[in-house]
Amino acid sequence: MTEKKYNPKAIAKTIDVEEVYDLDVTIARFILPRLMVFKKHCEGTPRVNMTKKEWNEILDKMIYAFERIACQTEEETPEYKAYIKAIWNNEEDLADLKRAAKASLKPIADGLSLYHKYYRSLWW
Repeated sequence: MTEKKYNPKAIAKTIDVEEVYDLDVTIARFILPRLMVFKKHCEGTPRVNMTKKEWNEILDKMIYAFERIACQTEEETPEYKAYIKAIWNNEEDLADLKRAAKASLKPIADGLSLYHKYYRSLWW
């Protein structure tokens, strides 16, 4: 019987619980520098009809999303801060503020969606 190269149970024993407290941040901090290097060295695109410029724009959106998550600044927009402040002040009409806060987080959601869409295309 041959030994498996990847053993998640063995790896799990070596991971500090502090590393998984904010797992999204931990993962973003792992992915971000690798995406940046990938963008720098990648010569092709995932589709024949996609230009290098289009692919770089998609990679930039992914990088932006992971950067904001890795730095824990995804919720540091004026719109999001105003929404949280209104909640703390027990303001009644939060609908417009909530919409604006959600819209301010859209670039992050878009970048993560693109990462999901092109996950299997991150190779050359």
